[in-house]
Amino acid sequence: MTATAFGNFSVLVIEDEAFTRMVLAKMLSTLGFKAVHQAQDGESGLSAVRTHAPDAVVCDVEMTPMDGLGFLKALRASDDPRHKGLPVVFMTNRVDEGRVAEARGLGADTFLVKPATPDALRQTLGERLG
Repeated sequence: MTATAFGNFSVLVIEDEAFTRMVLAKMLSTLGFKAVHQAQDGESGLSAVRTHAPDAVVCDVEMTPMDGLGFLKALRASDDPRHKGLPVVFMTNRVDEGRVAEARGLGADTFLVKPATPDALRQTLGERLG
């Protein structure tokens, strides 16, 4: 998928580390997304999903007070049918089987190991957004 192919889509970055969030937002903007929204934890991420209705979410797993798994659980339990199928790409430093299984059980689409690269984001989001 080329940079312009993302021009019809918006994405939400949920990441508690401000510097990492800024770098991810910049990478996603460079990939050509029409809008890149940001949130600092799962709670503000849920609010941002309701406010901005993104086409995809790139979400850190380990955050406080609400982590990525808590965000995904609340998102999938929402009454809004769009939230049930919203692509969620998790980013994490450690991918252990139990965590992956739990996230997949909640409806996570895929994992990226940190630090995410522009190519990994392009490929993963391209697959999710078709």
